[in-house]
Amino acid sequence: MNLLKYLRVQWDRAGAVLAAVVGVVLLIAGYHGVSGTQYIAEQIPYVISFGFGTIVLFTVAAVLWISADLRDEWRELVRQGDQVAEEIVDRRTDLQSWLQAEVARQVNSQISGSAG
Repeated sequence: MNLLKYLRVQWDRAGAVLAAVVGVVLLIAGYHGVSGTQYIAEQIPYVISFGFGTIVLFTVAAVLWISADLRDEWRELVRQGDQVAEEIVDRRTDLQSWLQAEVARQVNSQISGSAG
């Protein structure tokens, strides 16, 4: 169950790993096909199909991994933004309390100064 939860949350990283693994398999299969032929003309289809397929899969893997990293960065920025917003609210509340106490002190000193 933990693996399914991880795959659901980290789908882009799992896809990146899968694409990279399939790319390596294609690379090995292409090498095996090329190494079994003597003529360059027979090697070209292996290079085109397996080579370009490998390049595409590695590109997909890189894009998915970068996407996962960017998602993590955005999540961290949102968390930090929430912390800053909470800090602003706390400081505003403290400032309002201080201002109210200061105004009350000033009023009381004015009242007691004029009463004497």
